[in-house]
Amino acid sequence: MLLCDAHAHLGNDTEWEERTGKGILSLICATGPEEAGKLFSRLEWLKGRAVIPTAGLHPWYADQYTVQDMEPYIRRCPVVGEIGMDSVWCQVPLPVQERVFREQLAMACSLKKPVVLHTKGQEKAIASILKEYPNRYLVHWYSCEEYLEEYLALDCYFSVGPDAWWNPAVAQAARRVPRDRILVETDGLGAVQWAYENGPEDGKRTAPGTVSEALESTVRTMAEIRAVSLKAMEELVFDNLVRGFLGELYCL
Repeated sequence: MLLCDAHAHLGNDTEWEERTGKGILSLICATGPEEAGKLFSRLEWLKGRAVIPTAGLHPWYADQYTVQDMEPYIRRCPVVGEIGMDSVWCQVPLPVQERVFREQLAMACSLKKPVVLHTKGQEKAIASILKEYPNRYLVHWYSCEEYLEEYLALDCYFSVGPDAWWNPAVAQAARRVPRDRILVETDGLGAVQWAYENGPEDGKRTAPGTVSEALESTVRTMAEIRAVSLKAMEELVFDNLVRGFLGELYCL
């Protein structure tokens, strides 16, 4: 398979070695300065080109660090993120999250760099905010059954998460996102494990044990949902990732 992963994190050594050893084209996200330092330390000795760094202050850490703490890393990355707002898994006050989010959106626009979005529980608010910052956006693992139309109207890209086989909201995105805007992600093997553990008791599946297996499983599900061949789906998500986020930086 022609494998790619539009959103993941450092993971453990085995996961990293699989990505680099097999040449799995991966956007690896650093969510804070400590994680960014580790990511760039690994990149210094990496000879291949499979791993592409992204960096942004995650909403979970918006009250622990500043955007200025992340700026040196953001400037070194071709893509900003993941950034956004979260009222489901996060206790940081929303005004603090929004301030940090807007600062990074403005920085991304100034640097002409596309952005990976985290939208948990704040899908409507974020869609409204994005209109003030025209850019190229990747909505990672969209798992809300509402407001999809607002993001589609903004020509956002969407990376489909590993629960597409059972989550109606994720399956809806896999079905409705235009063919030139759809991508696939793992969010890292820890997230894959979580997605499978939280699947329905009736028909629960064993979680894939490798990055390759996880990507293959999700791409297969996407192909079934969209009624296309597996080969066509894997080529489509790969081409979309390269064209949308790894080509020459664009000017709006």
